Amino acid sequence: RDAISMLRRARPIRLAQAATSRRIFWGRGSSDPPRPLAPPELVDAWMADSTLIDPGLPVWRRAELWLTLRMLHGLDLEDFLRGASGAYPVVLRAMYNRDWPVLEPLVSEQCLDAMQATMEDMARNAQRVDLAGDESDFQMISCRLSRAQILQSDSETPAGSCLLHVSYEVQERYTILDCHSEQPLPPFDGSAREQKSTWVFSGVVTPPTAEEASGKGEGEDGGGGGGARDEVEHGWRLHSVV
Repeated sequence: RDAISMLRRARPIRLAQAATSRRIFWGRGSSDPPRPLAPPELVDAWMADSTLIDPGLPVWRRAELWLTLRMLHGLDLEDFLRGASGAYPVVLRAMYNRDWPVLEPLVSEQCLDAMQATMEDMARNAQRVDLAGDESDFQMISCRLSRAQILQSDSETPAGSCLLHVSYEVQERYTILDCHSEQPLPPFDGSAREQKSTWVFSGVVTPPTAEEASGKGEGEDGGGGGGARDEVEHGWRLHSVV
């Protein structure tokens, strides 16, 4: 088994269940104030772009996603997915190299525990991962949003907290070696393999301020924004692999 498959098992699955069991924004008994909605034409454009949204979603899941994205006013989806695409090789290289200080600010505490347990399991089986250390290790085929969930705020969960599910297709080239024989373990012999997985990121999205909203018109300063994005979206971390 590869490490992604191992991360999906037992502990990460329970992490995902724990996250989604937290009360969703529109759940029964929600006391959160109404949020301003994202423009429908913006969300329509995202949904129509197969490079941004998983085109294989069933109709009911697409409808749910459209509604949720409208409630995430302030989200820059293209920017988020660029970051998610870049996070994939950074996180996996750090995990395979057991570089835990690099991972600490990038993943949740529970996810870090699961990654450490995964690598400990490989060590117990006398296995290690060898990477080339260049772009050939992980070549992104697609990185698309497949689900979004808004969490109900409370004393520990700020308003706008959400979970964004990202579906990856990646061509990976790495070798898993038997530490006793120093021989590769098929099929992880360095040849190209296509890996599909879904990563769940947690973060906070806040609506643009009145000044930012008023500066969106054509020909006005700010164009599509950008300067305020670091404040609008923050705190993205890998929560789990499902």
